[in-house]
Amino acid sequence: MNEKIFSFWHLYNPKLPFNLLMTGISYCDKNYRIERNGENILSFEYIIDGSGVLEINGTKCFPQKNDVYILTKNSRHCYYSSEDDPWVKIWVVFNGEFAEDMFRSYIPPETYHITNCNILSYMKEIIYLASQKNISYIQLADEVSVIVHRIILQIKNHIENKPLSIPEQIKLYLDLNIENIVDISDISRLLGYSKNYIIKLFKDHYGITPYNYFRQHKIELAKQYLLNSSLNISEISEKLHFADQHYFANCFKSIVGVSPSRFRKNNSSHYL
Repeated sequence: MNEKIFSFWHLYNPKLPFNLLMTGISYCDKNYRIERNGENILSFEYIIDGSGVLEINGTKCFPQKNDVYILTKNSRHCYYSSEDDPWVKIWVVFNGEFAEDMFRSYIPPETYHITNCNILSYMKEIIYLASQKNISYIQLADEVSVIVHRIILQIKNHIENKPLSIPEQIKLYLDLNIENIVDISDISRLLGYSKNYIIKLFKDHYGITPYNYFRQHKIELAKQYLLNSSLNISEISEKLHFADQHYFANCFKSIVGVSPSRFRKNNSSHYL
């Protein structure tokens, strides 16, 4: 049994909306077994290879290669690896009100096992961030919370298991790239439709252009960073890929009605 573990339990802060507690990779053997009874944790575990058993809240599942299993807050659970084909798995453990809100919003109750749902790239990104020595714990928690949100969106879409309409595909692309720079030509090339047709389909379906939707949701995420992180306004502007801090402040005020600094000051009781 070999494991590579990054533990942050000693940095846990109950005032933060999201805490990263542990993350790692486990190369299990036939003796691998974990049992918990009602702990305040949430977890995603992605099976890179092998098979095993999860027993949680009276439900028995059999996660195998390319599956995800979820450990929910205060659950009674036990999981163990197959003797003949032990797990290799990558996992993350976290908690906090923000994490709980995401679960309530996107993942149906009593969802514990999602088959054939590849989240490996996201999990590797979390491991990479956890290994970095030059970022603070609060910054790490902020970064991982965004990745967890992306994982939850992917799981939600996978669970629904229905073909997405073109407007829904556009929306999903925008949601998954909310921190990046996105040009409508990128979506046009991805879906194989003209830019004008993309804009028309999206506006007909959602009542707003892709550009305005993307900008509004960037500002919504900026509000979360202002309320729930220690990032300064310049860092938030850079993180969300606005052209510069001045443009970010203007966009923010045009949508929210006040400047980012005034918004943070007016709502300072939300953070620490």
